[in-house]
Amino acid sequence: MRTDTIVPTRLPWLGLVLLLASCTPSLRSTVQTDGRLRPPTSAVEHDLQKILDKHRITTAGLGMLVDGKLVWAQYHGDASPGVPANAATRFNVASITKTVTAETALRLAEAGELDLDESLGAYWVDPDIAGDPRLQSLTARTVLTHTTGFPNWRFFRRDGKLAFTRTPGEAYGYSGEGFEYLARAISNKLQRPFPQVVRERVLEPAGMQHVVMEVRRDGLRDVALPLDDEGVAHRVWCRPNGGCRGEGSYSAADDMLVTVPDYARFLGMVAREESRNAGTPFARGRVLVDTGDDAVVLCGDGAGIDCPRAQGYGLGFQIIEDEATRIVGHGGNDWAEVTLGYIRLPTRDGLVIFLNAPNLRGLAAMPELVELLDPDSPFPNQYRRWLAHDLAQKAAR
Repeated sequence: MRTDTIVPTRLPWLGLVLLLASCTPSLRSTVQTDGRLRPPTSAVEHDLQKILDKHRITTAGLGMLVDGKLVWAQYHGDASPGVPANAATRFNVASITKTVTAETALRLAEAGELDLDESLGAYWVDPDIAGDPRLQSLTARTVLTHTTGFPNWRFFRRDGKLAFTRTPGEAYGYSGEGFEYLARAISNKLQRPFPQVVRERVLEPAGMQHVVMEVRRDGLRDVALPLDDEGVAHRVWCRPNGGCRGEGSYSAADDMLVTVPDYARFLGMVAREESRNAGTPFARGRVLVDTGDDAVVLCGDGAGIDCPRAQGYGLGFQIIEDEATRIVGHGGNDWAEVTLGYIRLPTRDGLVIFLNAPNLRGLAAMPELVELLDPDSPFPNQYRRWLAHDLAQKAAR
């Protein structure tokens, strides 16, 4: 593992055995004092290393923010054969991509270039839903709050086509399709490629110099290469079934490549923007939609976690409120990556954890890592539920 104060240790890159942990909570550290995060001690760093080794995590980047700035980071494993992970390593962060898309939309709205409540059908109509009157109710707000009425992805449907399962704005339903639709509409409205808009509105103002949203393989360096369950490495933006994203394509909902320091800069910027916009229509930290069984904390599940005062989705971010603080963040979960990034308000303390590993290994490691770094975090049991669900599905096959 590599830190900013410890000489990096090279660790094996390939693992052939899938090692899954039990779902019992790990030992809690004493990282926090007076409710604030503190960089971990050397003993806690050693425990973090043990967790990453136990779950055979291929590559990891961990970071802690205090007062909106990255104050500690560690890197584990090799990004690619012979290249140890470091601060320049780009990780595929899966659905965390949505937070950058959401921030782009909010900045456009604040500048008067996007109306959150205008029908997106004025700028883009997907052929699959042309003629459906519910299209007129599809807005940027319904996308950001996951109330579009779309499925997560159209390819989950038997016919492979996009369709409304309910009227937009009616109820929560997590959807990557909604974010792709919003990006297409923004691009058409502004007559500029969406990745260019993201760079202008978010990446450059935040100082995020190493983000890659478009697929461009030539000259791409410093990327954590994904491994499947058999230990076979795959190209970036490719999946074990052989499917690869096309050169020049992009996703507004998935597959963004970003470093730990760059995403920490993003969270710091979001915290500043939220403080500036508190009480306005562009506030990021208000719960607008109840997510039901998708909630981070399932109250009364016997996990010993206090029930938040409010939780759900705000405008593009997961929000968890208690009496004194609010958490603004998002997670990511795909076949070869498990990720999490969040920041607390008003303290502006937070975590960034990017795991590049076969999915079940990442889901098993994530809660143990979070509990060591932030004992009061509400997120660990959500990842344990995802792990239990996926293990049950695997056993049923």
